[in-house]
Amino acid sequence: IETNPILAQIADLKGRVESLGGIFDYATKRERLEEVSRELESPNVWDDPPRAQELGRERARLETIVSGIDTLTAGLADAGDLLEMAVADDDESTVLSIVSDLGKLDAQVSKLEFQRMFSGKMDS
Repeated sequence: IETNPILAQIADLKGRVESLGGIFDYATKRERLEEVSRELESPNVWDDPPRAQELGRERARLETIVSGIDTLTAGLADAGDLLEMAVADDDESTVLSIVSDLGKLDAQVSKLEFQRMFSGKMDS
């Protein structure tokens, strides 16, 4: 089983996800998501319905980015670990399944890269 191209694809995708994390300012967005979620849990937030609605929209936007990057990071880590085990077990069907999964992860990365072009205040 030739794994170098698969390992190269995993490394490429990890690099692209890291780059997206920087572009989207992942750490700040993750922190802000926690703040917004805490604020929305407060019963007082509903005293100001327009503010509550805006917080809800902000949480949805933040969750898209944060959960997207979290999912991709975990998926790529899992793919690397699974590939290592599949090679050790000489399990070609699992390797083919990993290749398929990487295609899906690549599509998700591309979708986030596209969203990056529309990340300004007026772009939503």
